[in-house]
Amino acid sequence: METERQSTIPNALPFNSAGSSSEDSAVKRARLPSSNQDETQNTVDYISQLPDAIILHIFSFMTTKDTIKTSVLSKRWRSTWTSNQYMSFSLPPGSSQKSKGFINFVDSVVSRCTAIKAKRFLFDAPCLASMQSSLDRWLQFAIEHGIEEVSVSLHYRRHKVYVLPRILFCCTTLVSLRVSQCCFSVFGTVNWCSLKTLRIEHAELNDDGMVRVLSGSPVLEFLELKSCLGVKHIVIESKSCKELVIDSHEFGDDEGLTLKISAPHLLKLRLLGNSQGGEFRLDEVASLIEAELNFDMEGFAADDGDLVRGLLKRLHHVPKLVMGNWCLQVLWLMEARDIFLPPLECRHLILLSTAGHKRVPEAIAKILESTRLLEKLFIQMTCTPNSAIGLKAERAGCCLFAGEEFWNFVKWRIYQCLMHLRHVEIVDGGASLLAWEPVLSLLKFLLQNALLLDKIVIDSTNSKSSQAFEPSPLLEVARILLSHPKCSPSAKVILRYPFQGRPSV
Repeated sequence: METERQSTIPNALPFNSAGSSSEDSAVKRARLPSSNQDETQNTVDYISQLPDAIILHIFSFMTTKDTIKTSVLSKRWRSTWTSNQYMSFSLPPGSSQKSKGFINFVDSVVSRCTAIKAKRFLFDAPCLASMQSSLDRWLQFAIEHGIEEVSVSLHYRRHKVYVLPRILFCCTTLVSLRVSQCCFSVFGTVNWCSLKTLRIEHAELNDDGMVRVLSGSPVLEFLELKSCLGVKHIVIESKSCKELVIDSHEFGDDEGLTLKISAPHLLKLRLLGNSQGGEFRLDEVASLIEAELNFDMEGFAADDGDLVRGLLKRLHHVPKLVMGNWCLQVLWLMEARDIFLPPLECRHLILLSTAGHKRVPEAIAKILESTRLLEKLFIQMTCTPNSAIGLKAERAGCCLFAGEEFWNFVKWRIYQCLMHLRHVEIVDGGASLLAWEPVLSLLKFLLQNALLLDKIVIDSTNSKSSQAFEPSPLLEVARILLSHPKCSPSAKVILRYPFQGRPSV
């Protein structure tokens, strides 16, 4: 520690047996002000005194390249990075010419690693033919060191060529796994007895492989399949699996394809992204407490109403329901065709829509008619200047609904919902009063008719429109609502808006 202390104190000199250097330094220190002498004598190299556990915790937030740079901080840190349990390597797309140096760098890090156990291995790079055998070797090193978290994300110009090594499917220490654009070929037994989180992206799977994966992951809690092709039936019988996410599912080129989901113990289900070319069918989802239907089929077909109605029928018992813009548009089509929705036991409803889309109020009325026990309504009604222009054009063409007259007309259909509703929240309502017109008429109607309404919250703190426009339209909306008659004496109107960096009000 003496040499380390000398390296951090500029005026300190190495020990000299003749004594002359020590005498000279003593004379120099005598000439310094007393305050400087105290600082010189009391200087402590705190960074070198950090416990190893703290240093390794710091490394967990850094890439491997950055952890190596810490070797210049002090003598003790020169080799500390070699005991790092967290490995993170990345090579940007289009850097193929640097692949040789990148491979040598990763090989050097792996060969100098002294950690007994590896906790994380993150790899994000273009997959070249020269890199595949090296990636196999690096994964084997991580698995042999009891790796807990693995993420492999590859980039291709053409076809997926990297096949995950067989040893990965027998990694009993693995807790979290994410693979993207890899050939996910499952042969033989899968032994992921510790795996809790699994994300598979841009891969081709079949039902047999999916069964092997699920049966070999007895404690799996979270499963996400994004842009995966080939799976037609997902059967999750484990009681440990709580959440399933299907994002941008690829049904293939054949017509009439269906993805069936059977998960009697599942708690959360999310259907997201662009999933055109097929349909979803829910068989056994009796334990669900939250469902999100925020997928997009690109356009509308005659049987889309049957698809959404069928999903809602299987989700009738779910207390928390999220519906995206495409599903809301389908609800309007169902309204136009007098197709009734099944009664829903939903108590917390979240609607994600765009103010520029036609007939959103009709769609909202359609779903409110079926949610007779609703207590909390959340609407994200994004509105930009372009959508406001669209609304103005519709109004000029007399295509827009008649505001409060519309809601008074449908009051008899949604009166049961009005008996339980307590909390309404609107996020990102738009920039102009014209854009606010559909939302404002709904809020005025609820304020005047909801018996137990406790509060209406207008939140624009994180919206893009709130950063680009003045708050005067929102203040006008708040003024109108505050002066509007209330059915519930305790109803409050709360406006959240960032006023030039100040907290929201």
